[in-house]
Amino acid sequence: MRSTAKGPVKGNVLVAGAGSALARAVAEGLAARGCGLVLAARDEGEAARTAADLALRFGVATAALGFDARDAVAAAALPARAEAALPGGLGGVLVAFAVMPDQETVERDVAAIHDLVDVNVRATLVFIEAAAARLENRPGSFLCAFSSVAGDRGRRKNYAYGATKAALSAAMEGLWARLSPKRVTVLCVNAGPADGAMSWGVFPPDSPLLVSPERVARDVLSALEHRRRVVYTPWFWRPVMALLRALPAPVFRRLPI
Repeated sequence: MRSTAKGPVKGNVLVAGAGSALARAVAEGLAARGCGLVLAARDEGEAARTAADLALRFGVATAALGFDARDAVAAAALPARAEAALPGGLGGVLVAFAVMPDQETVERDVAAIHDLVDVNVRATLVFIEAAAARLENRPGSFLCAFSSVAGDRGRRKNYAYGATKAALSAAMEGLWARLSPKRVTVLCVNAGPADGAMSWGVFPPDSPLLVSPERVARDVLSALEHRRRVVYTPWFWRPVMALLRALPAPVFRRLPI
């Protein structure tokens, strides 16, 4: 049975980076609310299988597109392709693609730095600008992007990845200032680690910091329905990161994080 939840979560939604566990969890929540879905992922076959599953279980229109986040030209073209994939245009866009090499790899491999910046900054910013251009004259639509608590302050163990997420958070804040007067919801998701491919080998499976993708999806959908600008998920990351941001640099530098 479809939810009758109120808020900006309606119409067709483009999920860019639909292969991630977080994106799939949010896509399921959107389908439960009656949204049509265009799932875009590097593995088009996997996206098509997920799309077919959601269409069968929730009775919504779905489509699948192949998409390589390392190609900024493809990123710019993706919103237009999504518009053509389902009738009715887009009512929302979710940005969920990123790479997260470990810091030691970035320090010794220039190619890893290029890849990190190409996906997390270059393609992501090109994509959100193309999406914003399509949504800005659609009151009630939304643009949501997964950033990270890693972008709140540079830590020795992941400052390269954190720098790319800080760039995304800044861009989303600017887009909020630009689009919110037009009644477009712009939501930046400052997510902590979730149980998925990005956390494998980084956090032990029983780490208390790891949460399920479903938990994150509930937080994201609630924030969209309440037209929030930023959401920390899980909630405890907001006070944790506020404390870390408040620490003097000499103290912060000594922390083993």
